[in-house]
Amino acid sequence: MTKPKVTRTHGPIHFEDLDPHRFEDLIRELIYDYKDWQSIEATGRSGSDAGFDVRAYEKTEIISSAENENNEEVVEIHPMEGNLWMIQGKREKEIGPKKIKTIISDINAKNPPYGYILAASANFSKASYDVFREELRKKGVMEFYLWGKAELEDMLHFPKNDRILFTFFGISLVSKRRTRATEIRSTISVKYKLYRTVGEGYRFHQSILVRDLKDINYPYE
Repeated sequence: MTKPKVTRTHGPIHFEDLDPHRFEDLIRELIYDYKDWQSIEATGRSGSDAGFDVRAYEKTEIISSAENENNEEVVEIHPMEGNLWMIQGKREKEIGPKKIKTIISDINAKNPPYGYILAASANFSKASYDVFREELRKKGVMEFYLWGKAELEDMLHFPKNDRILFTFFGISLVSKRRTRATEIRSTISVKYKLYRTVGEGYRFHQSILVRDLKDINYPYE
């Protein structure tokens, strides 16, 4: 009779162990590669954040035109401007639909941001998601995301975010690094596999597409 194999499991991540400012820092770290940002500002650290913890500008090519004195159209490109995103972090155990409405009320409907992210250490109900979408659509926000405890845990479990997981919670899910000798043997093995696949010497002329196994953006650019 074979012995049952014991699998390694991990308990839930304790977001409640972070103070509110550290929770804001965690969310800011997670959004760094979420979009192609022009800049990210930790506005919540000042204490007068107007209801927002992070303000970020997504890179876009803003083009405007005007007429000069000779009535000629002049085109201007503004590289430092972009789509404005507001990010709010809430380290709270429970956030219901009414609380979400209160949080979103900080958004100015006359001058809304392009994008909005509300991240919290709570689990959201379907009603909360529905209210979130409905209220932000009314205010004219173009893109919006609601990240609850489950979504945040999923993000932290990605290999690319293992550094963030370790920094804030002292947990690392990445297996031990291979020794240098093992890496060299692996590289040589791949080299010989390529020779067998596409040929070598004078037969090495085929067109091939090489992809990195660690490329998290595949099949996108």
